[in-house]
Amino acid sequence: MTLVDDAPKDSETSGQLHEPWVFLTMLDQMSTSEVNIGFIYSVLDLLARRYQLTDAVVVLGDEALGLQAFRLGRKSLPSDSPAGMATAAGVYSEPDVVPNVVRDVVRNVCQLALTLHLARHSADHDPLTNIANRRHFDAALQSAAVQSARYGWAFTLVLIDLDGFKAINDRLGHVVGDDLLRSFGWALRRSVRSGDTTARMGGDEFSIILCNAEGTEVLAFVERLRSLLVSLPELNFSVGTATSPGDSTDPAELYRIADARLYEKKGIFLQ
Repeated sequence: MTLVDDAPKDSETSGQLHEPWVFLTMLDQMSTSEVNIGFIYSVLDLLARRYQLTDAVVVLGDEALGLQAFRLGRKSLPSDSPAGMATAAGVYSEPDVVPNVVRDVVRNVCQLALTLHLARHSADHDPLTNIANRRHFDAALQSAAVQSARYGWAFTLVLIDLDGFKAINDRLGHVVGDDLLRSFGWALRRSVRSGDTTARMGGDEFSIILCNAEGTEVLAFVERLRSLLVSLPELNFSVGTATSPGDSTDPAELYRIADARLYEKKGIFLQ
């Protein structure tokens, strides 16, 4: 697989400076599909069909992440391949038949998709733990509550508060505290199932939506979480839960019930 260079190909110098299909198709794809990582792979599929490619890779740049490579069919990319060793953004193909102007359009459109995907991720996620933030979680809870009220689908809201975390910060410092929060976020991601939502609500407070979960499923989640934290004895936590539709289908009421149960377990009774 070789990187398409900047020199014009014979087809381009003979007057075929662009192919309108690529512009029209990209616009159509962007108007009907969510512009995200999946969109990048759909563009590669389109490119492969158009030019009967056996392989294709687009290498994109990001200021924070560096170069990111996306290969046709979501295949892994060997690190010693030409695309894997690329030092600049570009389009690789096998055979090397993609016109420069098409390559530029593909690269630019895919770069836009990556930028938008990362911007949405940053807007919806806590930068320290890389799980959802309050804004994203509140929207997810509202959606889950509406579906629960309409269709009777059960879910459990779980509130988690780290025990004595302020004392840990005071004793060990905020750098250690941040590392512990990252570890807790990692454990949360490993403990939930596909379709569940985890979030850091702020400080040492976390919330989870466990879909289609009540009683035993919630206990299993808590046990998975505790088992992943056995090497971090500093991280003890308390849990409060509320289930929809059993307890309520109103997000604010679910929060109130789960919060009251959490503080009850801590031995703190709210007035």
